[in-house]
Amino acid sequence: MKTLNPKKLIAAGLILAGAAFTPNLRANVEVFLIGGSASQSVIYDRATNFFAGGSLTVKGGGSSAVAQFSGTSTNPAVSGYGTITLDINLNNGAIDGLQALVSQSPGPADTNYSSGALTPQVPTFVDSATTPDVVGISSAGLTPLPTYVVPLVYIKNTNSADTAAITNLTQRQAWSLENSTLQAAYFGSSSTNYIYFVGRNSQAAVRTEIDLNIYNTQTINTYYTNSSSQPVLDVSADPGLTSGGVVANTVLVLTNSIGTVAMQNIKKGLAPLAYEGVPYSVTNVINGSYPLWGYENYYYITSGTGTPSGPQLAVINTFYQSVTNAAFQSTSPVFVGNFIPNTSLKVSRGSDGGQITPLPGFFQ
Repeated sequence: MKTLNPKKLIAAGLILAGAAFTPNLRANVEVFLIGGSASQSVIYDRATNFFAGGSLTVKGGGSSAVAQFSGTSTNPAVSGYGTITLDINLNNGAIDGLQALVSQSPGPADTNYSSGALTPQVPTFVDSATTPDVVGISSAGLTPLPTYVVPLVYIKNTNSADTAAITNLTQRQAWSLENSTLQAAYFGSSSTNYIYFVGRNSQAAVRTEIDLNIYNTQTINTYYTNSSSQPVLDVSADPGLTSGGVVANTVLVLTNSIGTVAMQNIKKGLAPLAYEGVPYSVTNVINGSYPLWGYENYYYITSGTGTPSGPQLAVINTFYQSVTNAAFQSTSPVFVGNFIPNTSLKVSRGSDGGQITPLPGFFQ
């Protein structure tokens, strides 16, 4: 009887083990992020940074609401994987994303480049400046990853005589603006022309957070422009535009209008209005005097159906670390002035649109 060589058996076993595990170590990973457009510039910048040193191909991106970033990364936390794909859809809003995540039932527009237009997909994680419970979505079973503060502003067209003298909105003026059509004179202008409100739909954190701050619970009267650049009242079931970028472009066309956007959506020809006599600035958010802002978080399912796989969770956490990197948040032109690190705040608020209170040491 032939005797088997133990050393050869061990060597063969190691070879077979290597063959079995190597594909897993180089497995491809894909995650799908849905959220609001308020953080679009940060997400796209960090998605590109995620692959720094590796390979990268991009579909969409930039000003596109739907994008795909795919490649390999040299980051030690995820370098063991094969092709990593970040599918991003920032067209549907922070609330739509939370609803799809919690219900595990995507809306018809919750698609990406991988799924195609006819195959909606459940997101792996969601970017939202709205706390789930505020909009009737249970936060039980969700893990929140705090990212930063998103400042929100009312904007006007700087080239309009109708809005030239309007520099500030009080809470009552803001409420009236969103719920009726008023003459410019009501807001401090000498013009007798009407001022039209241009706002977001109910799936947007911008809409939710501003409504909570101005105590508006009614359906808004918001406008869009037709092919002749004339104002048209939105009488749809969910009035409001789909992204901050569309709001900004509409206010540029409809010169005697006021809109609501995240600070990052402001572009040439637009200017923010002060609220209750306080202009937007990073300092005024930090010290609590400017109240139009919300905490931004990433959310994913903690356990059960929809829980990210181990590789997906590694990608989510690595992406999150890139977004919350202190050097990025303190030096990048994409971030500075448009968003505020949580650690910089001297105040806090316990709920969306709620009371702003000083943190310990505020008066020192």
